[in-house]
Amino acid sequence: MQTYQQRYIDNVREIMHLGDFYSVPRTDFNFWYTSEKANRQRMTELKRENIDLLNRHLFPVLDQLFEADDACIDELIAFADALMDWKTNLDCGVYVSIHEALLSLYRIRRDRKRIIRELYKLGMGLYYLDRSVDGINEEQAGPFRFRNEMVFTEAGSYMKFFEEIQDTETRGYVIRSLANIAICSSDRKRRIAVTSRVLQIIKDDYYRELEPSLPWETFLRRTNQQMSANRITLSKGNLSRQELEEILEACYEVFKPEEAADNPDIRWLWPYYEMEYNCGFVDLETTLTRMERLIDQTPYNDFSVSGLYANVQLAIYYGRLLRDNPSAEDSVYHREVLKNAYNKMMRTLLSCPLGENADYLAYIIRLVMTSYHEISETMPFRDVLERLMRRFAGAQSIRAEQAAAITRLFAETILASEPTFFDDCPFLRGYTDEAERRKAILAFAEDCGRYHDLGVIQLNMARTLGTRNLFETEERLFRLHTTAGYDDLARCASTARFADVALGHHSWYNGLGGYPETYVRNGSPYRQMTDLVAVVAYIVDQEDRELSETIREITVQEHKRFSPLVTAYLDDEKLVSRIESILREDEPYYRIFFDALPPKES
Repeated sequence: MQTYQQRYIDNVREIMHLGDFYSVPRTDFNFWYTSEKANRQRMTELKRENIDLLNRHLFPVLDQLFEADDACIDELIAFADALMDWKTNLDCGVYVSIHEALLSLYRIRRDRKRIIRELYKLGMGLYYLDRSVDGINEEQAGPFRFRNEMVFTEAGSYMKFFEEIQDTETRGYVIRSLANIAICSSDRKRRIAVTSRVLQIIKDDYYRELEPSLPWETFLRRTNQQMSANRITLSKGNLSRQELEEILEACYEVFKPEEAADNPDIRWLWPYYEMEYNCGFVDLETTLTRMERLIDQTPYNDFSVSGLYANVQLAIYYGRLLRDNPSAEDSVYHREVLKNAYNKMMRTLLSCPLGENADYLAYIIRLVMTSYHEISETMPFRDVLERLMRRFAGAQSIRAEQAAAITRLFAETILASEPTFFDDCPFLRGYTDEAERRKAILAFAEDCGRYHDLGVIQLNMARTLGTRNLFETEERLFRLHTTAGYDDLARCASTARFADVALGHHSWYNGLGGYPETYVRNGSPYRQMTDLVAVVAYIVDQEDRELSETIREITVQEHKRFSPLVTAYLDDEKLVSRIESILREDEPYYRIFFDALPPKES
């Protein structure tokens, strides 16, 4: 690799380490605070250097790739491979950018072999980049998955030239791409049909004899795993007899051996039990009992993929089963089991090393955020979110506390002159005592500031934001944090009232700009608070600029992007001075974070 490429990789690794707020000893606040501030400064320096390395070295090479020699291209491929190791995934976005450029190059050169390779690698990069949309409604997430599906579809279409290709590696890319169409498709019938076709190819002696050096048994095992993922459809009906048989056969191939193993891998054993339940072979109580046993037998500090599956995914699935079966949810016993499973789940997540299984860890955190089932016995979802933010998004958590303080301060200033400003909020109708009502408004304002950017955690883009500027595709993905935050908050009673603010804080006051289109200001009873948080979010986002400059930009955009009723208060010198103090003197917000950190596990 080139010197700049190795330097970029080293910088990203250092940023990943510095971004872990738990890596510094936490016995003394002053030492911890000083160390963390130094780490933040170092991360800022590394980010600037990374942007410079890309602008001065990588992007010019990609722009002039048609003139590059083979050595330069080999270095780019090695660079991309080092950034995308499928575990830590240092920088999936740069990986995608390199392979997009290489695909364009080989299209011009009409190099079929390398076109296929680049389609496969680009497809895999997009798949890992687009995993952040898991849990977001299909209308918003669909376009990203569709593009990914079309990349794999094009690569898989070369199956008709399988005999002509005459290259083992390229033939492997074709088959793997054809199979991967299914992992991007939202149509369950298409997923089953594609996987069925791939299984036919893999089992066909003609193809095996044509290319005996391919790992056919590995392909068969992984494709069976892919088909078995359709087991959830077994309980939904509308499947043909052949589809049912194919899914069941795959499930038996993948999961049945684990049942007889001395030390079964839970991530393969549980799906077998799930398949039996979805088929009606066993009842709900048997399935819940099986799940309870698997959760109980797994130590909370088993941080292997199997251990995380048992302690996190099974806890979430248990909640889903109760949610979908009211008779089971009414059981005092099952509700107590769910409470204990969730408590153990949080203990696992709050003590899990961040460097191990980072990609899988990001996936299960999204699962918790999108599927946590809140009942009276369990920890409120709001508390779960606060703990997850502090554990996995330290910098965002501290900034959220600053946003919370600024929003509360702003609301106090508004209420001093306009006591009825927030009266449209439905929950305020139950307050008759003026002091209690004011207290409720300020607490609400604080929480709205705290949770407005919640969706950023689900998108798992914090490290990218700390590493460099977002690319165009990533920026489009990032915009989905408003939708993701809304969906997660709206689902549970303890957080539902903050959902509109998460959805609308980047939407324009006049409705003619911003995002998402699904937010309609005049349709929201929380629009006044959303207007306020929109201003606060803009202020907090401009952390590298002078506050006076930011306020001038906000004032210019009043009546358009920002509410004039809110921006008018930025003429209040006392308010502006206190906002500036919150942004500049951040030690109290680090203190909030420090005091809430769980103790290190012995």
